[in-house]
Amino acid sequence: MYLFIYVVILIAIGLGNKALQSFSGHYDLLSLLADLPLILFTYFGLIALWGRARHGRYLTATFWKGYFLALMVSIVVLPFVQPELQQLMTESGPLQMVLAYGVMSAIMLPYYWGLYRYAFRSPQLWQQR
Repeated sequence: MYLFIYVVILIAIGLGNKALQSFSGHYDLLSLLADLPLILFTYFGLIALWGRARHGRYLTATFWKGYFLALMVSIVVLPFVQPELQQLMTESGPLQMVLAYGVMSAIMLPYYWGLYRYAFRSPQLWQQR
């Protein structure tokens, strides 16, 4: 349950940051629409974390394994396609971008770990009852 709460707090901070950027004029509707697929894709994983916290089966183990693998691929691809990271690399250089992305990934490690455990390391949960 702690992992689920941790990720919900991260989401609240992220949404609060987007709201502050929006109020300051640095984040507009087009930016939100561009970010929306990634936001929904990432936040969908909360279902798995809730399932892990409550020992519940949501969807299938095969689905969550595929979801986890797709999420890992997106983490590798993201620095090459996300405009904010590209802008950071242009303004500050590749080292700053790698450091910023590394910190962001480290903060999200518990989320990735929880998804991995739910999909791959919970055989007792996925056995037929």
